[in-house]
Amino acid sequence: MRSLDIQQTQSLQTRQEFKLIVGLEQANLLEMPEEEFNKLISEVENSPLFRRLYKKERLIRYQRYQGTDISSSFYQLNEEIAADTSTLDVESFLLDKEEIVRQVQKLGLEDFKRYFLYPESETSPEEIARECDLELSEVERINRLINELSILSEFHNPSALSHEQGICYSKIASVERRAEGFVIGYLSPFLARGRYSIDHERFEELKGGGAFDRKEVNEIRQLFRRLELINSRKDTVTQLLQSIVETQALYFESGDPKALLPLSQRELAKKVGLVPSSISRAIRRRSVGTPWGEEKALKDFFPRPRRFRKELVRCLLETEEELPSDEGIKAELERKFGVCISRRSVASLRKELMMPSAWERRKNSSKKAKRG
Repeated sequence: MRSLDIQQTQSLQTRQEFKLIVGLEQANLLEMPEEEFNKLISEVENSPLFRRLYKKERLIRYQRYQGTDISSSFYQLNEEIAADTSTLDVESFLLDKEEIVRQVQKLGLEDFKRYFLYPESETSPEEIARECDLELSEVERINRLINELSILSEFHNPSALSHEQGICYSKIASVERRAEGFVIGYLSPFLARGRYSIDHERFEELKGGGAFDRKEVNEIRQLFRRLELINSRKDTVTQLLQSIVETQALYFESGDPKALLPLSQRELAKKVGLVPSSISRAIRRRSVGTPWGEEKALKDFFPRPRRFRKELVRCLLETEEELPSDEGIKAELERKFGVCISRRSVASLRKELMMPSAWERRKNSSKKAKRG
């Protein structure tokens, strides 16, 4: 009996240690710079094993996230190029591929997306070449171009934000207004393609049928684990952006900073089923473009409730013809904005705004009337 208890304890410890290791790996992946993350994806997707499981065995597929696409700026390719970076001359990089860039633009956006950005695993390069009236070598060159531009997305679309306290931002997407509503336009095709969908059931069938030897089975399981880790970062970042777009819809509609609603990282973490530390890591040093072309750090979409309420109080005091009392402001906040705070909190916010009380305002008005 004692031996069984020891085994159960050891088994529990092993599971806890594995869970801790996975958690640390996910945390490290969330903090990995964009270029390194895209290089990791490129390395994985260009491996012979991934290609076999994607093309031949069809155990891996891409599953796009709802409300996401490639950024409209990506298709321009040779426009708005960052020509002066410390690590790469992107202008020269694209000029070197000028012919294939023209070929991409000749294809048209829909065919470019269908055959290259969001390809179906069952469509062979030969079929793509035939259907797009391309040489096989041109299909390969376009795929290489997409791969390289995915890795270099930071340089093709550099952040314009100032370096606050030495922080270098990575612009990862743009929120774009389209016919179907707001869309998250990723700058990297690796992200726009979505997560990896793995057919574990088919894998077990193939394994049982002798399609893989023992060494291959171990390698495939290691690959699946890497893909799930990559998925964890993609899922977290996409859930974060989707929640920001949903919560701050009024801001994206109007462009008015006062329309930003209060949102805490803890509140969002609870909503999407993540730990707050994951949200904190996901927003760090990352930014997005707005529908009107401005760039905003992700942290700016999490205004503190007090600052938000202060802006509402300011709005009421500046627009109301008859300046209300603190109790009146409290009632108006609830009636107009659905914000419930105490009269004492209203008074505190009003004082921070250096606005006089209703009694002081009436007194000052009376003095002005007498002098008039």
